[in-house]
Amino acid sequence: MCDVDRAHRQVARRLVEDTYATQAGAALYRGCAEYNNLEEILVRSDIDAVVVATPNHWHALATVLAAQAGKHIYCEKPAATSIPEGRAMVEAVRRAGVVCQIGSQQRSWPSYQHGIDLIRNGYLGTISRVRVHMPGGYNTTHSTPVPTGPETIPDGFDYDRWLGPIAELPYRAARCHYNWRFSFETSGGDMEDWVGHNYDSMTVALGLTATQPVAIRKASATFITNHPIYNTAASLEFEAVYPNGTVVECSNRFREIRIEGTEGWVEMSRGGNTYSSKALQQVVIPPNRQILGAGNKLPAHYEHMENFLTCVRSGARPRCPIDEAHNSAAVCHLANAAFRSGCKEFAWDPFSETVIDAPAVGRLLTRTFRSPWTLPT
Repeated sequence: MCDVDRAHRQVARRLVEDTYATQAGAALYRGCAEYNNLEEILVRSDIDAVVVATPNHWHALATVLAAQAGKHIYCEKPAATSIPEGRAMVEAVRRAGVVCQIGSQQRSWPSYQHGIDLIRNGYLGTISRVRVHMPGGYNTTHSTPVPTGPETIPDGFDYDRWLGPIAELPYRAARCHYNWRFSFETSGGDMEDWVGHNYDSMTVALGLTATQPVAIRKASATFITNHPIYNTAASLEFEAVYPNGTVVECSNRFREIRIEGTEGWVEMSRGGNTYSSKALQQVVIPPNRQILGAGNKLPAHYEHMENFLTCVRSGARPRCPIDEAHNSAAVCHLANAAFRSGCKEFAWDPFSETVIDAPAVGRLLTRTFRSPWTLPT
């Protein structure tokens, strides 16, 4: 168990040991080692796979190092906090020949699987409109007050290591543990948190997982202004245009994922799908035509992990491989760069991963690593 916060690390270790003790019918189990630095885990020859559940700004570095160490990887979504970092993850996994599953567990969620199967098997006819909910703002339930004076780093919290490759920032409890999502210094906002869910599910449904958009259009956003640290998009909208002509409308005003066709529509959500007709709802897709596999026996997040473990054992391609997750996450980074630069429309080359006609956007698509941190190649 590796965590730069000793308190979190100890809670996780106890959870592991209590679980094994219960399974063994024993009063006590000991054997879960604790580490502050991930490199100490990666050198262990008895470890075959790792789970990367860090803040987003650590995803790329942890995944690349793990791949270079020959470990299979389950990394939480999104793939990375920038397009170059995501590309580095793709190439590191490819060179190492390891399995890398990204935690977009909606690919393992029955309601999304049914909607995806309907669309991919032509039950909606020709697709005419695509809308995806991409959230903005910040979660006030988790937000932490920010005192006017300096804050003391808690004992046992390696804050410098938590920052890792990003710029040095004064310690604030409000920027750590969950709340890192809402600051551009550490993430790309709530949209970056959900691009690996709603947007990713849409790309599977429309068969767009192998590419990125060729243009971003109608980009506009307002930003969080009522908090001293949080600064990501509060409201947002944009369109992503794909090489085959598909236009994906994204906004924080939309409901979940709605895909419309000439023969009907479906809205996909975690609470269950809504269909334009009972006939669509009752369609049963035979196993040989299911895009993401047969019906699940476990809750989606367990099923997604089970798929990863199955692929580790077999060497098969996981349900959400890093190359596809990178393509989904790239859309968030492109949109954020448009919002921050004030550019409403620009062209993008998905093959070279470069901006064609908006240098101000291009300057916002990379992150500089703080010395001595570097992203291995």
